[in-house]
Amino acid sequence: MLGGETPRMFENASYETGKGTANILMTSYSTINDVPIEDARSLLTAHVTWAYDKFRSLGAPEFDVMVHLERFFAHFDDVLPPRGAYFLAHDEAGRALGTGALRRVSEDKAEMKHLYVHPEARGMGLGQRLIEARIEAARALGVRTLVADTFRGNDSMVRLYHRIGFSDAEPYDSAVATITPELIPHLRYFRMTL
Repeated sequence: MLGGETPRMFENASYETGKGTANILMTSYSTINDVPIEDARSLLTAHVTWAYDKFRSLGAPEFDVMVHLERFFAHFDDVLPPRGAYFLAHDEAGRALGTGALRRVSEDKAEMKHLYVHPEARGMGLGQRLIEARIEAARALGVRTLVADTFRGNDSMVRLYHRIGFSDAEPYDSAVATITPELIPHLRYFRMTL
């Protein structure tokens, strides 16, 4: 499963949109050379910019989003097999619409990071598919516990995590908290036993 296209349930998914049906191809990658870096960088930049605005609207202090972006790419091997999984979703025209990463934090625990769906693809279930793909990747890695975080006030993500089977959890050493500890009071944490 890891490295190459994901299992059939994710390969050629069709999503209903307000404009008809959209075919989405979700792919995982085995090496950095396989990853379309411009797509990965574009989606992650959109994600951290969006998250910055959300954090700030909730009263979080200013922080440098570029530190998160550069650290992610400096440690990209952490989200590639055998330590993790990295997913991109593209439409039929090749436009990158969504992304999600998984990184192992210990022998039996992994963290889901950077779930982002482009605004034009929201509401089609792509976010849920990206979470499900990472859960399946975690199982393939032999991980027993999956953790995630989001900012307080991200009600749609909280509902999605709960619907999929995550429970609220105590704070853990998340990647966000490690890079920017001042954001800890503005985060909400989740856990799933696999």
